[in-house]
Amino acid sequence: TSEWMADCARASSLFRHLRIETIPLGLDLDKYKPIDRHFARELLNLPQDKQLVLFGAVNATSDPRKGFDLLLPALEQISRSGWQDQLELVVFGSSQPEQPIDLGFKTHYLGFMHDDISLALIYAAADVMVVPSTQEAFGQTASESLSCGTPVVAFNATGLKDIVDHRQNGYLATPFDIGDLATGIMWVLEDKERYQKLQYHAREKSLREFAAETQAHRYLSLYEEILGEFK
Repeated sequence: TSEWMADCARASSLFRHLRIETIPLGLDLDKYKPIDRHFARELLNLPQDKQLVLFGAVNATSDPRKGFDLLLPALEQISRSGWQDQLELVVFGSSQPEQPIDLGFKTHYLGFMHDDISLALIYAAADVMVVPSTQEAFGQTASESLSCGTPVVAFNATGLKDIVDHRQNGYLATPFDIGDLATGIMWVLEDKERYQKLQYHAREKSLREFAAETQAHRYLSLYEEILGEFK
């Protein structure tokens, strides 16, 4: 599903001499699409007057591969930089912990999402999605966020390199540099005119690369080529 996975396969003793094709995962772009931010926040009971940083995954705060332990110090660094009155954090895929974490600004825990429409609302409500994973075969939350027009900040590593285009639809931080992760989040948010361009390129990338129909055509083309060799 990503060039990182393909490179891992090429480096393996089992697959190194075989042909390897990369086909990204597809999305229903009629569900994952831009939604009016004010409307999305109203439905989710999120503040209208804050810039919202989004983080989420299955078992978001407990799975070490998802990078929550790297996001927290980056957010603390941002808070100390004078952003504490501007930002709030939104987390999905995890319930509020018994011992809340003090980042210097409020955190909203939305729990587990079970349908695409709810997820699309959350992406649309946010100003930036942060995917600080240390391992991702692809990075579905990143592609979903871009499809909803929300820029993504991630590390320049693993499958996420295929999804996020540095300074085009988000920011790819130096792996696994907490300071650069913080820089990327602030870079996305600090310039309104630039932010609008990031939003445009986010959706445009999804339309070009991640439509389910595009994924289907890539598989069909590959299968037809393989079957043609046996005729």
